[in-house]
Amino acid sequence: MSLEKSIEAAVRTGAVDGEAAPVNVDEADVADWTGEEERAVKRKLDIILLPILGLAFFALQMDRGNISNALTSTVTQDLHVDTNQINVGNSLLSAGIVLLEIPSNILLQRVGPQRWLSCQIVAWGLVATFQSFMTNYGSYLATRLLLGLCEAGFIPGSLYTMSTWYKKSESSLRISIFFLGNLLALATSSLIGAGIISMGDRYGIAGWRWLFIVEGAITIGIGIIFLLFMPPRVGNGSPLISFGRWSYFGRRESHILVRRVLLDDPAKTTNHVRISGGDVWTTVRNPRILAHIVITITATVPVNAINTYAPSVIKSLGYGAVRANAMASVGAFVSAIMVVVLGWLCDATRVRAPSLLFGALWSLIAFACLRESWGWSAGRRYAAVVFSTAVNSTIHILNVGWLSVNCRRPQERSIAMAMIIMGANAAGIAGSQVFRTQDAPLYLNAITACLVLSAIVVVQVIGLSAWYFISNKKLDKQEDGPVVVGHTDEAADGQKVELVRKWRWTW
Repeated sequence: MSLEKSIEAAVRTGAVDGEAAPVNVDEADVADWTGEEERAVKRKLDIILLPILGLAFFALQMDRGNISNALTSTVTQDLHVDTNQINVGNSLLSAGIVLLEIPSNILLQRVGPQRWLSCQIVAWGLVATFQSFMTNYGSYLATRLLLGLCEAGFIPGSLYTMSTWYKKSESSLRISIFFLGNLLALATSSLIGAGIISMGDRYGIAGWRWLFIVEGAITIGIGIIFLLFMPPRVGNGSPLISFGRWSYFGRRESHILVRRVLLDDPAKTTNHVRISGGDVWTTVRNPRILAHIVITITATVPVNAINTYAPSVIKSLGYGAVRANAMASVGAFVSAIMVVVLGWLCDATRVRAPSLLFGALWSLIAFACLRESWGWSAGRRYAAVVFSTAVNSTIHILNVGWLSVNCRRPQERSIAMAMIIMGANAAGIAGSQVFRTQDAPLYLNAITACLVLSAIVVVQVIGLSAWYFISNKKLDKQEDGPVVVGHTDEAADGQKVELVRKWRWTW
């Protein structure tokens, strides 16, 4: 059975339905707009959507990661805990996220991203603020678990929402920009934390308590902004603050936004996706998706480990708490630049593996240098810490985009995004246990573990890219390659269209 016959079968299905005119996207130019029109509406979309999602991600990482800043204050003395107990709390946070990741995404499909994600932001903002009332180890564990449960599903929900607005060839750069919120939070929260902690025990409140109060309040404000200004979905650009009186996009712009994405990937839909138990079971057993998740887990363990304890390692070099927090932000700023550059490169070349391999090799070399730096001067050892935090986080970010473009159905993409973020948080559980109290101040065992994992990532990326490359070669030789079929809403001429496109993997 040839590709043409596969398409003909899909076409006949649509013809029998009598609802949609079938169009083979690979053979017909069905775009009824100019390239300049599409570029203009895409720029407008970038200006509206990416800052809102990035700001929310900033809040998530700020509230999740500010415990590393609190560690340079008196939190361990005030709560009567040690580093290992702090690690248990971080593991509980990650466990909470893992538990509700997929259920949260199923609810997002039913409720809609505008309402569901904004409620999540406000909820974890409240929990983050209430961390200021912690008095002992039990309250610390309870708040960390609640924080994880409230944050569960936000990242994959946002990634899936972005995939409905953008074409595959645009996804890596936009995902990288979205993750800038995460990276900038890593960088600036250290600076913000340094400033807040320097307040000391003002009004009888410890510096670390002020940290949770101020940053939690910021998150609640961001949640309100998200609710008011986030466009509901593709084809509906009226935010809640408009009360239905105006839209970000005109009728022509909305038509272009919907149609251009469906022409790129006919499987995408503008309606709410219904996810069944069968969809979940099929996706979680897919070996290709599992391979991506293994890469994320292996790459993210060192990221969580070094990012959490970088301020403490720097402080052990003889720097003060405030200065150590500020100095720890340098690596995150470098990472923010690199993830955008590599994301742009992925979209420009339309291949993902080389950029991931660059990040993996950088991480391998950086941890090798950090491991050998124990006899170096404080300045050179600090430089090794910066390099170890500068690029390793880009691997997971680029891997998310790589997995997204290789999902054939919206249901698969939504579940896969939840699974890969679950993998990242499972890695957070393991990563929080890498740096142990008994290894201080050199942490040679922890750094060696990060080095070995980085070497494994290099092998994994090469293996998966080879898998995709060989699979495409086999598809080229087959006459009956797989196709993707999807329906659009009404076109400009009022006719519904069924779109059919040949499928290829992105390596």
